[in-house]
Amino acid sequence: MGIESAKMHKDDFVFFFKMFRFMKPYIFPYVIGFIISCTRYFMFTFMIALSAGNMMEAIISRDADIAIRALIILVSMMLGYLLVLMPGQYIEMIAKAKAIRDMKRELFRAFLSIGIESDSIRHSGEGIAAINNDADIAADVYGPPLGGVLERIISIVASTTVVVAIDWRLGVATIFAGIIGFIIQNRFTGTIGKISKEHLLANADATKKTSNVLTGAITIRAYKMQVNTLTSFNQENAKIMTLRIIRAGINMWQNLFFSVQGWLNIVIVLGLGGWLVSAGQIEFHLLLIALGLCAHIVSCFGSIGITYANLQGPIAGAKRVFAFLESGVKNVSRKNRGLQPQSYKIQIENLSFSYINADRESLVDINLSIDENQFVAVVGDSGSGKSTLLRAIIGLYERENMPIELGGMSYNDVHISDWRKHFAYVDQDCKLFDMSIKDNIAMGNAGKATDTEITLAAKRAGAHDFIKSFNMDYETLCGDIGGNLSGGQKQRIAIARSLIKNTPILVFDEITSALDKNSEDHIMETIESLKGEHTILITTHNIESVTNADMIVVMDNGRIAEIGTHDELNSVDGLYRELNQNHIISQKKLGQSNASHE
Repeated sequence: MGIESAKMHKDDFVFFFKMFRFMKPYIFPYVIGFIISCTRYFMFTFMIALSAGNMMEAIISRDADIAIRALIILVSMMLGYLLVLMPGQYIEMIAKAKAIRDMKRELFRAFLSIGIESDSIRHSGEGIAAINNDADIAADVYGPPLGGVLERIISIVASTTVVVAIDWRLGVATIFAGIIGFIIQNRFTGTIGKISKEHLLANADATKKTSNVLTGAITIRAYKMQVNTLTSFNQENAKIMTLRIIRAGINMWQNLFFSVQGWLNIVIVLGLGGWLVSAGQIEFHLLLIALGLCAHIVSCFGSIGITYANLQGPIAGAKRVFAFLESGVKNVSRKNRGLQPQSYKIQIENLSFSYINADRESLVDINLSIDENQFVAVVGDSGSGKSTLLRAIIGLYERENMPIELGGMSYNDVHISDWRKHFAYVDQDCKLFDMSIKDNIAMGNAGKATDTEITLAAKRAGAHDFIKSFNMDYETLCGDIGGNLSGGQKQRIAIARSLIKNTPILVFDEITSALDKNSEDHIMETIESLKGEHTILITTHNIESVTNADMIVVMDNGRIAEIGTHDELNSVDGLYRELNQNHIISQKKLGQSNASHE
């Protein structure tokens, strides 16, 4: 048990120091400001104790000059120190603000660069909690808890030096009482630290549940899950409240012991000091100075444990920050930048692929050749590997040794960003952002597209006419995840976004799966109009819509079962013909069902 505790203690310090990687560029102003801030606690206590002692000397001697001189010294010291303290604190706060900014920027960059495999196994609320909650808590490593510990250490050393200079016996008594106080307070530190970590984790869980509500609001309402969802959140909220109450109770007992111990120390020091004054060994005003500093020393010893306990929360936050930064699929490092393919022919040889933690391969021994400007459809049942194949081709799975070439350029040799720039991708979810239609389309070219380019892309995607029907046309807000638009409208805007990227290869992944027949026909007409200008890769559940494809790839359990044109595949007794016949039967049943309801 002792070894385990020591290991945990060591890990705490590791993460404590790791946090200073964000502070490194600003370390000089931070250290200067931090040191100045850490002297504040001692300086104010010393100035008050000194002025109280001098004023008492003036009262006893009935000397107004001493009193005036004491006030002048006090005011001068306070003003002088404030002139140093305020700028010091200011530059320290600037350094902390910049370090927090850099930390959140790195977290957000990690959030953006997470591989889609990691994204699928990691709750979105975890990223939100890391950026908006854990980062702010971890940033307290730079602030009050750390400052509190060092402030008190500086105060103990400085105050003890002054007390010993007055009388060494008072100094010894104070140090002894302070150590006793530290031991008492330290008994509470481990429990408080544990509660702080549990509180942080509970807050993160509550954030995840809130994220669930935001992303699944329609599902929650459709299935009348509001009561269950509220109950689940209330349980987390009650857990957070319970942890707060437990910590409040621990703090109450901690403060009680601390107060009693402090009072006893004052009695001891006052008794010893009174004897020294009566024996003529120290003057009364010096006793008052020593008494104030002794109380301060004991307070510092006791509160070191409290401030160390308060560091447990930031350290727990730091652990979660670095867990988020360091987990998941790492970016594949490729040094070759700026490589260009000789053509846009896609060649795949013996590609096998499995997802993280999967118990089977999603793609098995794939061999495929796609010529430049071909229209290629990939069909198959759900789970056959259609989408996985397209995503592998465009580089969404950042793996080493992917046997894919583009015009003689190997996926494994080129930087991932240089590979992806040759592809534009539209998926079935068709994510639009809460900004204008114009800005959503412009994102396809990193927001640098001109109005003319945006309009042209919208026309090619068949979106221009309905956009112009809106009161604010291209300035119309799409709403959260495109909520202000219909499914077909969202898909056309997404296609316009892919076209404005002006890439040689367009990839459409089940983009008509959630559309009605009329909208699907319009979308497919748009895609058909792009034949010959781009290489087009499309997956679809509707075989009827891709009968004009130059090549149809039939997937079955991660393998390519058949390859050919519609006529070639439909003329033989194989999986494609079975899929096609099943589709025809389902369409007839759907037509009969619709007719019966008219």
